[in-house]
Amino acid sequence: MKLTILCDDTVASDRCLAEHGLSVLVEPPNRHRWLLDTGTTDVFLRNAERMGVPLDGLAGIAISHGHDDHTGGLGFCGGLRGEPLVYGHPYVWHKQYDVTEGKPVRVMGMSAPSRKYASPRSRPVNGTSMLEDDLYFFTDIPREPGSYAPTEGKFFNEDGTGPCPIIDDATLVVRTPRGLVAIFGCAHAGYVNILKAVRAAFPGERLLSVVGGLHLGSATDQVLAEAVASTGAFKADQFTFHGGHCTGEKTTAYFRDAFGDTAVKPMGAGRVIEY
Repeated sequence: MKLTILCDDTVASDRCLAEHGLSVLVEPPNRHRWLLDTGTTDVFLRNAERMGVPLDGLAGIAISHGHDDHTGGLGFCGGLRGEPLVYGHPYVWHKQYDVTEGKPVRVMGMSAPSRKYASPRSRPVNGTSMLEDDLYFFTDIPREPGSYAPTEGKFFNEDGTGPCPIIDDATLVVRTPRGLVAIFGCAHAGYVNILKAVRAAFPGERLLSVVGGLHLGSATDQVLAEAVASTGAFKADQFTFHGGHCTGEKTTAYFRDAFGDTAVKPMGAGRVIEY
C-alpha cells in the first residue's frame, strides 16, 4: 500500500509546492488509486506532475468535508481522464461561514467551479460505507457529550448565528494485512470519537498508521493526552504517525513524546509513505 501527499501546508520535497490544504493519493493493496481531497487550488495537480505521478484513471475522489481547502481543487479536475466519481457526505454542499472576532467573515465551502465539476459525478455517502474491498468511508461519527470536536468559529450564517457542527466530516480507512491505516482530512468530528468508531467497526484489529490533519492545534493538554492514550490502546507494534495540515506542532510533539521519533514523522507535500 502507498500514500502520496500531493498537497499540504508544508513540503517534504523541494520540488513541490505548499498551500493551506490537503490532498492524498491513496493506493490500497489492490493497487487501485483513489484521491482524498483536492486542496485549495491546482497545487495538487502541479505537484503530481512534478513528482511524475499520473492522476488519470482514478477509481474515485473521496471528500473529507466541504471546506474550500479540501474541495477547491475539484474545479481543476476537468482535464483528468477516466471521469472519477466524487464521494462525500450529503452535507459537503452546505455553505458556511468562518466568523472570528477581529477578522473578516470568510465564506467557506465549495467554489462554483468545484460544484460544477462534482455535481454530475456526486455519490452521497452516509454512515460507514465500503467504497471497495478494504477501503472504508467513515462519516456521521457519533460525538459523545463533552468530547472534543473542533468546530469552533464555523456558522451557517454570516452574522455568527447557527453554529455549524461540520457533520459532513469523514475519514478514510484502509484495511491492510498489517493493520488499519486511517487518513484524516481535519477530524472535525473529534479524533478520539473517530478512533472509537473505527475500533467498533473492526473489533480486535490494530491501528497501523495515522495520516493527515487532526485539527488539534488549539486543543488543551487534556485533549491531547486523551488522543495519545486512545491511539496507544489501539496501535499496532509498528505504528507510524504522519500529521500535517491542521494537526499542529504541539500535537506532533505530544505524539513524538509518546511513540518516539521513529514512529512520528511530518507529512508535507511530496512525501511518499509505503506500508
